[in-house]
Amino acid sequence: MSSSDVRSILGLPQAGSSSSHAPIPKKLNLNKRPDGISRELYALIGNNAPSLAEAQASVSAVKYKSRPSVSRKKAKWEWLPFNPAARPDRRARLSHWVQTSDADPEAGVEYFGKFNLHGPSVIEYSQFEYDQHLADPDWTPHETTYLFNLLNDYDLRFVIAADRYEYMGPSGEGPVKKRSIEDIKDRYYTICRRLTRTRTATDTASQQQMIQAYSFDKAREIKRKQYASELFHLTTAEIAEEEALIIEVKRMEQTAQRYRSDRDDLMRTVMGLDSGLVNIDSSNIEAILGANKKRKRAEEAEPSTPVAAAPTKRQAESTAFDAAHCIFRLPQDSSSQSSHLATKHPVHIPAFLRSSKLPTPRQSAAIRITELLGELGVSTHALVMPTRANLEEYDGLLTAAGALVDMKRQVDRVEQELRTLRAQKESYVPPVDAKRKARSTSIASTDTSVTGRRSRAP
Repeated sequence: MSSSDVRSILGLPQAGSSSSHAPIPKKLNLNKRPDGISRELYALIGNNAPSLAEAQASVSAVKYKSRPSVSRKKAKWEWLPFNPAARPDRRARLSHWVQTSDADPEAGVEYFGKFNLHGPSVIEYSQFEYDQHLADPDWTPHETTYLFNLLNDYDLRFVIAADRYEYMGPSGEGPVKKRSIEDIKDRYYTICRRLTRTRTATDTASQQQMIQAYSFDKAREIKRKQYASELFHLTTAEIAEEEALIIEVKRMEQTAQRYRSDRDDLMRTVMGLDSGLVNIDSSNIEAILGANKKRKRAEEAEPSTPVAAAPTKRQAESTAFDAAHCIFRLPQDSSSQSSHLATKHPVHIPAFLRSSKLPTPRQSAAIRITELLGELGVSTHALVMPTRANLEEYDGLLTAAGALVDMKRQVDRVEQELRTLRAQKESYVPPVDAKRKARSTSIASTDTSVTGRRSRAP
């Protein structure tokens, strides 16, 4: 224990301190000694993590559960019905235990009130509108009212309404009459369309949009459900057959498309569309290729067209300017624009530099061909004089170099095979054939037996 600790215990001032000097501010002790632990014990613990006893001692006051009040009155519970007005058309009544008080003994709890919401509202009509626009021989006014009340109760849920539909006449004692979902939808949407169309609307666009929203085709809906039912009840064999038919149809379409493309390319080559000819009559493309035979027959059946009107002054000046400067303009014909052959490829090939169309070596042997031409001093990137003759010679040189590279590859392969066969022949040791050895042994034994017989003969 140091002297500063003794002075601190006895409450004496520290050594060297005087009243003339200002007191030295104490250092902020972050690790403050908690209450309930002596200084000596805390000095032994040091700056380690606080123990459980220290944590418990740091709690200023332990809070216990308050003592129950005996003088308070007992709670009163009663079995009371709740939410009786949620569905007034139903006889079911729900009850629960409720803690009541003397101040408000009738107080209850609203459980399902916030969920008691209604869906879309059902359109309403008057008797005058029904007599003028909504009369239907298949539906009586009373049955129509019954339908709208049912849809209003079930928030336009047509499936539930069709399941609950039991019309028994105005008196309620006749035979039960059922209606399908399609009949209910058709009657409701027909009334909605008629009312929307006959009533005065401030916005015509909104009125047309509402009429479109109320559209319903009963026959189409029945056919759709029949088709869906047939698809649902297909067997595994029928499903596999339909899948095979779909695959076959797709294959036939692809084959027809490929045949049409090849035929068009062949006809373009025969007709010379890709050769740069500019005086070809593109209006006869469809007639030659047979792409639109019906249109051709219609054009032949029509009388001859009248003579075209005289060209205007601007057209005459443009024609003279083109003739003076040797400019040719392609005719803008409707038949040429409609033809898929005329729009697939350009009829006229524009001018280009031969140096930009240099042939390139084959991609599979491009490196070897480039090295071979480099040994010969020929560049594969540019020519000094890229004339037609030079390009033809260069193309032939590339072909010969490619053939030479292929031949060199084949020679190398044959030489490698020969070296392999020679190495196998030098190290080859013929094995002993077991069958040949057995055969020679049997022949030797046969010769010995024959010799012995001859020696025993007289």
